[in-house]
Amino acid sequence: MASSSHRRKKSREQPNTSQRILENWFAGDSEAMTKFIHETSKKQINVPKVLEFSWLKSENLIETRAFLKHQRLKHFLEMTGNVYPDLVKVFYSNLTQDGKNLISYVKGVKLKITKEVWSNIAGIKYSGLKVSKENTVGN
Repeated sequence: MASSSHRRKKSREQPNTSQRILENWFAGDSEAMTKFIHETSKKQINVPKVLEFSWLKSENLIETRAFLKHQRLKHFLEMTGNVYPDLVKVFYSNLTQDGKNLISYVKGVKLKITKEVWSNIAGIKYSGLKVSKENTVGN
């Protein structure tokens, strides 16, 4: 009879799947991973809402439709595509501002969002009044 006291040799501890995924997303930056876990543990990313302009017309919201078109928001509000909530969290967790640009790192890749990039992706003209605490009503 085989002895019940036979023990397996301990293998080197391997990180679990979640840990490996985080290491990939943050390119091994343990400080950024800790910050991410702390900041996002209870936050949810909402599924993006898409507005179809044909719906505005069918609901007789002609003025709203015209206003949004005039503001050049049609393209932006009708954008569709895949969304990866966990990677969105990584993006925001690493987000910093460098002058007028937004900088983040996801999976070791530097993402720099300039006004030209934003305008190109969203189809929104980068112009108009600057909104800040100093020039809002009530200050």
